[in-house]
Amino acid sequence: MAMSYEDFLDIAKDAAKTRHPEADVTIQKVEKLQGESYVGLSVRPEGQNAAVTMNLHDLHDQVVENPKRLAAVMSEFLSGLDKAIEQIPQVDTKQFTEYGNVKGNLMMQVIPVEPNKEKLEQIPHKTIEDIAVVYRIDVSDSRHHNASTLVTNQMMEHFGITPEQLHQDAVTSQMAHRPPTLKNMSEMMAEMSGGMMDMPESPMWVATVEGGVNGAAAVQVPEFMDQAAERLGGDFFVLPSSIHECLFIKDDGEFQRPQLEEMVQSVNATEVSAADFLSDSVYHYDSEARVFEKATTFESRVAEAAVAYETAAPETAKETMTVLLVEPEKYPRPVEIGTDLEDLQKAVGGYIEVTYPFDENVGLVMNEEGKLEGLPLNRALRDDDGQIYDVVAGSFLVVGLTEESFGSLTPDQMQKFEQQFHQPEVFIHMGKGVMALPMPDEAVKLQEEKAAEMVAEKAGQEKKTETPAKKPKKTKEESR
Repeated sequence: MAMSYEDFLDIAKDAAKTRHPEADVTIQKVEKLQGESYVGLSVRPEGQNAAVTMNLHDLHDQVVENPKRLAAVMSEFLSGLDKAIEQIPQVDTKQFTEYGNVKGNLMMQVIPVEPNKEKLEQIPHKTIEDIAVVYRIDVSDSRHHNASTLVTNQMMEHFGITPEQLHQDAVTSQMAHRPPTLKNMSEMMAEMSGGMMDMPESPMWVATVEGGVNGAAAVQVPEFMDQAAERLGGDFFVLPSSIHECLFIKDDGEFQRPQLEEMVQSVNATEVSAADFLSDSVYHYDSEARVFEKATTFESRVAEAAVAYETAAPETAKETMTVLLVEPEKYPRPVEIGTDLEDLQKAVGGYIEVTYPFDENVGLVMNEEGKLEGLPLNRALRDDDGQIYDVVAGSFLVVGLTEESFGSLTPDQMQKFEQQFHQPEVFIHMGKGVMALPMPDEAVKLQEEKAAEMVAEKAGQEKKTETPAKKPKKTKEESR
């Protein structure tokens, strides 16, 4: 009959008492976060205010597999015990009697709610959907860089503080002693390879804290999240890689929530241990509202706001205008768009620039940074002699002009400029100049067919109910 774990613990206890006769040796249950609770052996050397607690399940499994190895396993256990005792941090118990001694050593940890429900009832925490923020006191010394103890409800009551104060003090302490860091994935890969890999910038950014342990807590530092939003250029998705780090990806339309969720869940299922698991959900940071939440919650919130706006103020329906949209490698087409600045920015994909190259009462609205961003060349602009003096990069609009702003093109203007920009052009660099050639109709039709197929494929992957797009948050004023 195989030796039970309880009998194995008794043998280990006797061996530990023989090895360290002055130590206090007990068998006890250890309650830990992330479902790691176990019954183990606790050894507190004489004169020490901290103990070593060892989980001996793995050693027991070795004996069950081969009972003849009991002596060798006990020797391995005692060797590990000696090493662990040498590494016990010197904890000043006075540190836990006064909150003034504690608050400068607070740090945060984010954990999943579901596996830790019972434990969370005993500790102060802040819940954000399916994850929770808990608080730890750093007791590290020069030899032990990641030693900490969990703040309990009893400790918080003894300190005489509120959960709100505990959270705010933990944020301040985290920023001061273990501040969050943000690095591009390609930069981290280069560091890991010793500089051997030279990769272009990745869409993924890695957020953690100095030291890396419990680094996903970075998402709970508002100052850091604002800095990340500025660096990424606005809203971003948060992929909970583990309790030690998160991945940030800019919310610019290139990635959709469902595909990111699939990525997170696949990695969690194959690469992340139960002890490091954080969430199967994709989160989102709204840089304008400064809100960290599930991506699904963000989508619902934006949709509800849009419905509420339309319901509460139907009389404020957007004013629209009919203009000509000219896209690279496509024939021009009339479109109806809003007259607001953000509508124009969305149509050209960035801050706008307006030029007035024609005698007609029209303007060209284009992307101000089209060439800097490397957008595809679209149409050439020519002088009265037919010589090219500029080339528009990216999509642009031909708009009518009113006394105060932009407006619809007249039918004659629509026809004239559709004819003028009808044929897409391809460009060949000739020395310092550029030559524009008309794109063959067959090539144009092929491009339009490919674009239609991509749109159809994307539409088939998305839900039937689409979330209204969020308005751009940064604007750049422009005047004629």
